[in-house]
Amino acid sequence: MPSEYISLYKYSQRSFLFYVVANVGPGGSTRPLAVAYRQGDDVSSPQSRIENLVNDILSLLKVLSESANRSPLETERVLATDWPDALPDSPPDSPQPPFRRWDDEWKPIWQFELLQSDAPRGFPFTSTCLVSGLLRDSKSTRTGDVQLQPLSTPFYGDCLEYGRVVVDISNLEHVRYGIVTFPVRYMVQVFYYSPCAEWDPLEDDPPMEEPDIVLVDERPREPLSIHGYLCKYFLRMRKDSKFLELEACPHVDDASVLDYIWPSNLQDASLVKSSKQLRPTKCSIM
Repeated sequence: MPSEYISLYKYSQRSFLFYVVANVGPGGSTRPLAVAYRQGDDVSSPQSRIENLVNDILSLLKVLSESANRSPLETERVLATDWPDALPDSPPDSPQPPFRRWDDEWKPIWQFELLQSDAPRGFPFTSTCLVSGLLRDSKSTRTGDVQLQPLSTPFYGDCLEYGRVVVDISNLEHVRYGIVTFPVRYMVQVFYYSPCAEWDPLEDDPPMEEPDIVLVDERPREPLSIHGYLCKYFLRMRKDSKFLELEACPHVDDASVLDYIWPSNLQDASLVKSSKQLRPTKCSIM
């Protein structure tokens, strides 16, 4: 019987690190003014992960673009001159939901709320805008789903749980966003009856083992628009008005905005095994 190591399905990452950045570093380089971890909860279908991402980015862009917020944001940009050299720990990874068969009933998954800190922030108004944007217009988001992080919180692109969103306020007339996230795949060895066909979840036997949960193999340091992200990973996903609204917003297309938090020389420092490392012989005959 033919067998193959395949991806059963692919999900967007559930949570995100949001960085509000500006070109206020040495030589006009990009530095963070506020960082927050936005924890996701699987309260509906897997598609809701991307819908939540779109809603969060749109909401944050609107808050940072409001005319009433411009003056204090500009003031904090001028004050942004010093950043710590040492990188703190990045947020820990989280266990992923177990494999769900196609006929399994969907069960909502709520993560524990995050601890909140009253410690003063270097740029309090920008931090307030960031938290406000992530909590606005979302009935399913709890206050404890958003947690401020140190400005130099690193991102290495190696965690299953979360990706990264950059919001650039260098020009408050055109606030831009960039998405750096890598889908999670459920990979497993399956057997099927026809040597010329693919595994069919309805006709063939279900997997005999729990799938390996891994990120996609290629994880470039490349900020994407929502259009670029969907075209690259979720081409068939249906787009509603929110997606189209975000598609019309300016986006970051310069990888240098990632340099301070994810230096290019650390790109290969991944702690998560890729499917290539886990994959057995591609095809065997029983």
